[in-house]
Amino acid sequence: MLTHSISSDPTGPRTEEKALTETELDSLELLIRHELAIKRLYELFAALFPQLNDFWQKIAGEEQQHADLLLRLQSKEPLKKWFLSDSQLKRLAITGSIQYVEAQITRIGKAKISLREALSIAKDLEDALIEKQFFKMTGSVPGEISVSVRDIVTGSRQHQKRIAEALNAEKQKIR
Repeated sequence: MLTHSISSDPTGPRTEEKALTETELDSLELLIRHELAIKRLYELFAALFPQLNDFWQKIAGEEQQHADLLLRLQSKEPLKKWFLSDSQLKRLAITGSIQYVEAQITRIGKAKISLREALSIAKDLEDALIEKQFFKMTGSVPGEISVSVRDIVTGSRQHQKRIAEALNAEKQKIR
């Protein structure tokens, strides 16, 4: 079983449920890691840009909520089948996105970046393949999973909008 904790779900995964197979675990684990990597990046932005601390912390918290939703779904049988046979998400794409986010975190830890660059990175992430894949999935997921997927899609769209607005405002300051 996954060992992540879900702060908003005190019951957590039950130990008597069957553990996911390696392939199932990898697919779901990658999605969770993706959400948590983005969360870490946004927390870094919050520390680097205190004038937008609330902005970044809010989005980081929502990324945690996305990870929590995925964690709650890990024990549902329809999810296992869906990830194995019907999911449109590609593990290689998820892995590539995680590596990109982690590389950005490392790079930003070594050299300062501008707020405009931080917003551009965030915008690119929210516009990226993984987020678009979630958008495409909304019609193809089993009923039990669709509510959580819709929540993630809705949250991602809100992130895109807020980040784009902040980026546009920052660009206006430069003119």
